[in-house]
Amino acid sequence: MKRLTIDNRIGITNQIRSYLEKNSESKFIHRLHVILLFADTGSNESCDSLGTLFGISPRSISNWIKKINQTGDIESLRSIPPSGRPPRLTQEQKDEIRTVLQQSPEKQGIQDKYWRGKNLSTFIYQRYGLILTVRSCQFLLHKAGFSAKGSTRRDKKNKPHSKAFSQ
Repeated sequence: MKRLTIDNRIGITNQIRSYLEKNSESKFIHRLHVILLFADTGSNESCDSLGTLFGISPRSISNWIKKINQTGDIESLRSIPPSGRPPRLTQEQKDEIRTVLQQSPEKQGIQDKYWRGKNLSTFIYQRYGLILTVRSCQFLLHKAGFSAKGSTRRDKKNKPHSKAFSQ
């Protein structure tokens, strides 16, 4: 029988890892699979070999095993929700903003050639009713892959143009 292979192995692997990173329940199940494999092999597999196999840190596997040994319960492997203030924008809103940023601001009714922190702040307020500072919007632009591009002075009397954001 012919040995099976996955045609787009790297792409599929990246999709699976991306899914596991996004979903806390899937992280828990992934951790259980690693521990189950460790337990089923009778500890013949090292944390290094399992880490290489699953593409995770051997230290993480070691910590999971120690945690289970200390508590005696697999529930200790669940992720603890992060503390602190929740983000003002949901992930869906951030995704929508990234899509909008691919278009010119004029298509969104903003009279400007480039996306800037100030006009993105206005857009977010109009669309979602949320007030975000200009600096927060500049950070969003940066995370979306936009970079600051400042033009040079034309002469000494004119002030330089403000920084514009473009891809």
